[in-house]
Amino acid sequence: MWFYDLPVWLSLPGFVLGFLLLSWAILLVLRRWVLRVSKGNAEWDRILGYAMATYGVFYGVTVALIAAGAYANFTSVDTLVLHESSSLAVLYRDASGFPAPTAEDLHVAIRDYTRFVIDTDWPQQAQGIVPEDSADEVTRIQTVLFGFEPTTQAQASLQQEAIAQFNDFVEARRSRISATTLALPAMMWIVVGVGAILNAVLVGLIEVRNLRVHVIMAGLIAVFVALLIFTIAGFDHPYAGAISITPEYFEDLLQGVLAKQR
Repeated sequence: MWFYDLPVWLSLPGFVLGFLLLSWAILLVLRRWVLRVSKGNAEWDRILGYAMATYGVFYGVTVALIAAGAYANFTSVDTLVLHESSSLAVLYRDASGFPAPTAEDLHVAIRDYTRFVIDTDWPQQAQGIVPEDSADEVTRIQTVLFGFEPTTQAQASLQQEAIAQFNDFVEARRSRISATTLALPAMMWIVVGVGAILNAVLVGLIEVRNLRVHVIMAGLIAVFVALLIFTIAGFDHPYAGAISITPEYFEDLLQGVLAKQR
């Protein structure tokens, strides 16, 4: 989707400007009719005031809840990514306790998997594609770990601990991958979009004799609503767009623990 392919310095002003122009267009279309119908109608502002107050409460609460839900999803995915990288770091350190050549084989396999996640998984997730190729790298780690035959009780205990950590890593990886398609239901976006249009219509129905004042007032409200919608959209797809979760945890892991521990 083009919205998620653009940098924030371009997508944010473009989105706000587009929404602003749409709101002004609605205002100008309604303005002449409103001035003609509301003239001499003492109840116009009172009835419209009730409608806007009621609508403002319902729409404001709805958008706030949707925004909170989108942000909660975003932070939960960030936690999943941190969990996977942390479990991978622990597994890497556990591998140091194995005798050669198992220790080095595990280290190489884990480093290769980390690079694969950064270079292949993440670009695919940013496009909304569920990555599958990194499963072969996981199999490499599993083959080395499960193929080791301990000769002492200490080695057997270390292998059991490493296998438990490997299982935790696999579970965290599965959770990270499953979040690739995480997004708000289409019905939620219909509510947000239609609600934003209705908000612009209600502002356009206000009787304001001074066109400049009316345009400024509508513009300020439109900018705020556009910023809210842009933020929700940014959090909606956690791996895509300017507001996204990056492979920073894996990059830090590759440059830190995986680079020093040999």
